[in-house]
Amino acid sequence: MSRPIQKQKDIIEAALKLFVERGIEGTTTREIAALAKVGEGTMFRHYKSKEALAWAIFDEPLSAFLQDMEDTILKHATMRQKLRAIVEQCYVLFETDRPRCSYLLLAEHTVARRMPVGYKTPISILVRLIEESQTRGEVRPMDSQLAAALIFGAVLRVPIFKIYGRIQKDLRDMVDEVTETVWKMIQA
Repeated sequence: MSRPIQKQKDIIEAALKLFVERGIEGTTTREIAALAKVGEGTMFRHYKSKEALAWAIFDEPLSAFLQDMEDTILKHATMRQKLRAIVEQCYVLFETDRPRCSYLLLAEHTVARRMPVGYKTPISILVRLIEESQTRGEVRPMDSQLAAALIFGAVLRVPIFKIYGRIQKDLRDMVDEVTETVWKMIQA
């Protein structure tokens, strides 16, 4: 691996660690550079600003997650099956790449300001699935944004509780229980 690529990876890993521990606002570029063992100038050659770095760390894994999500839900016929696949994918990501998943969860509101109009999100995918399922009579008539908020609120609070030590169990063992609970909120 070439040296500039390795330095960029070191910067990303250092920023990720510090952003999860201290938040984006609570982390300085000097601290990121020091942890990555690079000069601050080197960091700015790769990223124009701390906010650009935060966005890159957010956008790349979220885009990959969303592509996997869309590929996965295409394999299932019913909304209940698709919902289970989404819950499972979220919890597998959390348990296999906790730092990145924690960052996605904790930085969402800060980084969301950089989202371009029309940026695909898990919410936009879920809203589409809900609306399609409502036309098939699988999901009860209700505002699709409200249904998406209820689902993601329930699904994503579980890993947040684990981040803060309130849940100890492996989230992958909770997929069915969470899916059934969320399904009851929206089923026709």
